[in-house]
Amino acid sequence: MLHERCVHIVDDEAKVRDALTLLLSTAQIESRSYGSAEEYLAASRLKEPACILLDNQLPGMSGIELLQRIVAETRESTVIMITAYGDVPTAVLAMKAGAFHFVQKPFDAEALLTTVEEALSRGDEDAEAPLEGKEFKARQALLTQREREVLALLLEGLPTKLIAHQLRISSRTAEHHRAAVIQKMQARNISHLMRLAFVARNLNGGDRGGK
Repeated sequence: MLHERCVHIVDDEAKVRDALTLLLSTAQIESRSYGSAEEYLAASRLKEPACILLDNQLPGMSGIELLQRIVAETRESTVIMITAYGDVPTAVLAMKAGAFHFVQKPFDAEALLTTVEEALSRGDEDAEAPLEGKEFKARQALLTQREREVLALLLEGLPTKLIAHQLRISSRTAEHHRAAVIQKMQARNISHLMRLAFVARNLNGGDRGGK
């Protein structure tokens, strides 16, 4: 667990930084803001564990590039990636690069605070990771063949329309399978589903969690 209840906000939009600062303050969480990756690097010590809310769309160095720098310096930091709504491929890339979670704009305040609290308590969650990974693998047995196919494509970052096209089913049917997968896997949302899948993959030496 991080000793300091402080979140570093890296986003080039002042309004977003202000909104996040206000939201975090309602949960008695301190915050520090930066307008670019370069500003964060100049002000922070990368080897010290930190919780970071990181926007991918930044001027200069991108959020993914900063994420890679942070992960290379210390695995103890928790990075929550901020992506545009529906930008699942970027979210998948961020998770593979070592992000703790990802959130999409516009934010759901309650969900975001839950994610931040999980990140600040990472030590506790890491202790539960092996069990979560095993449970994820066990729940896959509850999926139908079609749902397994949808899960695999979700974990590749495909949006529902492309999943429907690839499986030659209607968008409504794809949405139905997507909802069923999330429910059966007991995931709160796509971000949580991806995190569980990555934990399961790591427990199995990096095999594909969706297959």
